[in-house]
Order: sequence, then structure tokens, then C-alpha cells
Amino acid sequence: MCLRSIFLYISIAALAGGAMAAPGGDGSATTAAASHPYGEFELQWRARLETVDDAALSRDATATTLRTRLTWTSPVQRGWQAVIEVDDLRALDRDAYFSTVDGPANRPVVADPVGTGLNRAVLELKRPGYDLALGRQRLLLDDQRFVGNVGWRQNEQTYDGVTLRLRPLSKTELTLGWIANVERIYGPDTGTQAAHWHGDTLLLNGKRDLGRFGTLSVFWYALDFEDSPDTSNVTTGALWRGKAPLGGGWSLPWNLSYARQHDYGRNPRDYSAPYRLLELGLARGPITLRFGQELLGGDATRAGHRFQTPLATLHAFQGWADKFAATPPQGIDDRYATLEADWHGIKTVLAWHDYAAEALDRDYGTEWNIAVSRRFAARYELLGKYADYSSRSFAADTRKAWLMFTATF
Repeated sequence: MCLRSIFLYISIAALAGGAMAAPGGDGSATTAAASHPYGEFELQWRARLETVDDAALSRDATATTLRTRLTWTSPVQRGWQAVIEVDDLRALDRDAYFSTVDGPANRPVVADPVGTGLNRAVLELKRPGYDLALGRQRLLLDDQRFVGNVGWRQNEQTYDGVTLRLRPLSKTELTLGWIANVERIYGPDTGTQAAHWHGDTLLLNGKRDLGRFGTLSVFWYALDFEDSPDTSNVTTGALWRGKAPLGGGWSLPWNLSYARQHDYGRNPRDYSAPYRLLELGLARGPITLRFGQELLGGDATRAGHRFQTPLATLHAFQGWADKFAATPPQGIDDRYATLEADWHGIKTVLAWHDYAAEALDRDYGTEWNIAVSRRFAARYELLGKYADYSSRSFAADTRKAWLMFTATF
């Protein structure tokens, strides 16, 4: 029996269990339905100014955008709950940047195309031993290095499919997912990038809380895309994260991961590539210092033989200038240091990256990042952010700056 068939049988069993549950479910569900007979609405505005100066292009980009997000969450009925979320994105001047759909191509890309779309439409069943989600949903697995929502962009990445989260043992969670379509950040209309990736994707993730020894995840992701066959692959790996107390208020955070990837499904290439992450830090109070190396394998002689993470929240890795959103043909070796501080509610992040090829002796360049953010009255957040990439042999010098204000009601 194939893996997808096993997954569908488990999902049907979960559906049956939910349908036979007693009316009202648990006490909290009954209370929620009584307190909010028509469900709950949330309105969020996110205004952003993003500027890009890319030396490879003749003109700069200035994207002034406003995202309006309206979310309705239904009352809970017998453990079931629906979430419907609509996003609308507007731009002050669509000709001031290239969104991949609008604007002049001689300006840098700011991947925030205007439009209105259905971001989420999901039916969820929550039980003490499992959760089931059907429809268009948000997926955040582990640190989002392999599966994430790309939440930094104004148009979020969401997934059409079925996910089942099982809790067979205390401190253990198993996630099984089948995805038929990926709603990418480049939508709702297709431009130079596909707005949708249809296909057949299977996700397996097991996570165990080890107490003072951190959290261990093991995963197997099989991606097969009709619209992007070159990015179809299978990735198998593990992630171990935690923070060990050292005494005197000091602690040692760590983040270790290893994975192996090979071609799968419609991919026309026969390849295999490794992934490795080693990160150690030192923390005390509101300050954390981290040093790390992230390596994605490549090949010096064969095109396309490289480790790829097409569903990742890429902006969170290898610098905010996003010069390495697609893994270079010779792979990448990113050595970095970050300093994080939280002082009276003001959060600051300072990072330095030194990039090189993985498959040969080639220096790509360096980058430094800085971000400062502050939340106000739990509803508002102001963020300033800057990235400066200096090229040595890859792409071109690039500077990006952001100013963003978020209000949630």
C-alpha cells in the first residue's frame, strides 16, 4: 500500500471520529460557541515601504504597499472550526518597482504583486490526540527551512491539501500532509513567476520534546510539481534544537541539522546533494549571540545538481537581501554571526554573513543586516530593517531598506 493511501485512510478515520463525537465536544468548545455565536473577525493592516538599489539594474525600486487582511473564525461545533481569510494588496505606484507581474523589468524585483485573493479557507477538527485540517492552510514546519509560509512577503504562501497532526505519546507530535497545490507569493496572477504550483507533495514530520536536551525532529518531504519539475525532490533529514543552562544566568542555544536530497517525480535530473547546519550561541538575559555555518550542496560541473528548498521561508536564511533565494549551481557555504537584543520592548537584530561556493573555491560576497522593531499596546508594531550585500563574484552589490507598520484589530 502506498504512503498516500495510508495517509488517506488515517484521515478518513479521523473524520469519522469527529462526526461521531458527542454534540458540543469538550467544555471549551461549547463555551467558545456560546460566547461567539457568529464567530470572530480580525482585521489587519500592514503598510510597508521597501527600497532596493541593485547595481545590476539601471533603476532603483520603491514599493509602497498596503496589505489588508480580513480573517473570520467560526464558532466551534463538535470540535470543528472553519477559518476564512482574504488578503488585498494595493500599491501607491505600480511602476516604481517590478513585482514579477507589474512594473518595468529594469527595476529590481519586489515580490509584492497587487491583487485580492483567498489566503486561507480551512476546516479544522481538534481533538486531544490529533488535529485535522482540510483546505487552504498555513504550514509552518520546524524552523521553516523546508516548509514555511514566507510570511515576510505581503502575499503569504499557503497550501491546498490535508494535514493530520497526531499526538500518540506525551511530548511527541507526528505531522502528515498531502498537498495538491501551493499558492505562492507571486500571485494571485501569474507573471514571470508561477502563482501556483500544482502537483503531488507528501510531508512527514516527527517531533519529540527531549526536555533539557531540546527538541528533535526527523522529516521526509517528497515534492513533485507539474509547474516546476526541476524543483521536484525528496529530502530526508533531522533537526536538533535547544538551549542548555550554564549557570549564572548564561545559557547555550544550539541548532544542528543534517539532510540529504535527491531527485523525485517529474524532475528530469538524476542528482543527490547534502544539507548541513551547525549553530551555537551564548545567551544571557535579553542578549543572544550566535555563530553558525549553513551549507547547501552543489556541483562544479553539472548544472542543476544542487540542494533546493522551494517551499522554505527563504527570507529568514542567508541574508535579507535575498541574493541566494535560489541555491547557486555550485551550492553555498554561509558562515554567519547574529546578535539579538530585547531592551524595554525594543528588539534589535544585527547579522553578518560571509558567502562562498560549496563545490569549489569561490568567494561569493558578504552581507550585513540590521533590524529594529517595537510593539505598542499589543495591536501595533513598527519595524525598520536594512540589508547591504557586497558582491565579490556572485550577483551585484545590493542594498535594501524597509519601514513597516502593522495594526491588528
